[in-house]
Amino acid sequence: MRNRTGLVAGFIILLGVLSITGSPQLALAASDCTFTEDPDTLTMALDADCMTDETIGIPDGWTLDGQGHAITAVDPTGSHFTGAVVANEGVEAYVTQLTVRAEGLSNACDGGADRLRGIMLEGASGAITHSTILDINQGASGCQEGNAIEIRNEPFDGTHPNTTIVEIAHNSIERYQKTGIVANGDVDVSIQHNTVGASATQANLAANSIQLGFGAMGSVLHNLIDGNQWLGTSDFAATAILVFEASEGVAVSQNNVRGNSDVGIYILADAGIYDNNKVFDEGEDGPHGDYGLLNDGVDNLITNNKVRGFDTPYDGVEVGKNKSIPGPQDFD
Repeated sequence: MRNRTGLVAGFIILLGVLSITGSPQLALAASDCTFTEDPDTLTMALDADCMTDETIGIPDGWTLDGQGHAITAVDPTGSHFTGAVVANEGVEAYVTQLTVRAEGLSNACDGGADRLRGIMLEGASGAITHSTILDINQGASGCQEGNAIEIRNEPFDGTHPNTTIVEIAHNSIERYQKTGIVANGDVDVSIQHNTVGASATQANLAANSIQLGFGAMGSVLHNLIDGNQWLGTSDFAATAILVFEASEGVAVSQNNVRGNSDVGIYILADAGIYDNNKVFDEGEDGPHGDYGLLNDGVDNLITNNKVRGFDTPYDGVEVGKNKSIPGPQDFD
């Protein structure tokens, strides 16, 4: 079994390379995307499937209604795609019924505002609902970017001077690079009823399906989540759900975790509620530990969870009616 101290240190180093500063420079894209705009309802409706090589901006207070169509990000001529495919321009934005994908992007690492994202809300409240985010990756890349949905708001020190409130619900996410859904900073998020698949580049980086970090508040409820496994040589670990230095009171409940995770639910935060989750693992274990529910926080209420298939079902869990289940069992 891998040393617990090394495993945690790997997470801290890995998370340290994630940007927690910087803002995107937004502009309507040089693309073939067209929208029918309704100023009365503040809605921009996507007319048809389209391609873009720059960020599509959502004006302040508006809703981007994809109407079932897709925006595909491609590299611009002579360069590579940077930043988010879709992002807010003001302090409030909404996305619904939209497919966002990337196609054939160059494997070029960027930092700060240039990191690859699918849909990002930066310093904004709003909602991302009933949408599909696919292939937000750069192929066989180890670049610490490629988040399908990213919610962020400064500061990132656990204080809450101007909290943004965001709903992320009923979305389907597949084949991202670094993280499926990530919420960092002074945010209060409701992440519910989403399907989040595994990273497309697990051999090249330690990926996380859902992350709440750096002071984030909120809940992760009723999601179907495929975990991740880090197959490289460095002492990192990959997760299905990672709660890292989040604020007290985070609730992670009634989620179904499946696939093959290094850690199903990894808690590095305090005074949260983690209950009624199914955390199941299948497949050959990698070199970086195999934990169902790993608690490195204090005063967390961890109860009524079911874990199957991990070498260590529970670590750091002393109370609560949690179960270890042998043998096969449905995820439903």
